[in-house]
Amino acid sequence: MLTRQILAMLLLCSLSAQALSQVYTWVDENGQKHFGSQPPAAQQAEAVTIKPAYAGETRAASPAAPAQAASTEAVPAKTSKREMCQSAMRWTAVDLKNLHEIAEERKSGGRITAAEYAQAQENLAGVEQRISLQDCVTSSGEDQQRYECLSKGAGVLVCSGLMAAAMEEAEHGAKKRAAKP
Repeated sequence: MLTRQILAMLLLCSLSAQALSQVYTWVDENGQKHFGSQPPAAQQAEAVTIKPAYAGETRAASPAAPAQAASTEAVPAKTSKREMCQSAMRWTAVDLKNLHEIAEERKSGGRITAAEYAQAQENLAGVEQRISLQDCVTSSGEDQQRYECLSKGAGVLVCSGLMAAAMEEAEHGAKKRAAKP
């Protein structure tokens, strides 16, 4: 009996250690950015701050009624369209803030030009204007599917189809490069 308790404690300790592990980033001699749980000894690494909004939305179960929580988990509650839209707005706000920060980091790092940065800011402002709670609540068809996608935290690029289009364009370009002698 004591052995089982000790094993359970060891298991919990190992899981919590993994959950608390740090992530590092560094750039190698070829300019390639890497991420890992162990920084390289020979290179300077920077600790990465994990943004909790991308960890997923969870609803905490009531600790006072574990049996009740188990029975409610078996049948997930259907959310209203308004709740779905509110979730979509929360996720979109987080995503757009992160996209603004990424654009700023790329501009500061010299990875995009001032013109590309200005275009990115203009595009993000357009997204901010088009996505609204009222539009979500009254949406239907493909628009509603996009809002449902946003409510799950997939992000503006994925839910709008821009990521898929960019991936297809990159694949097409890679095939063209591979076909050249």
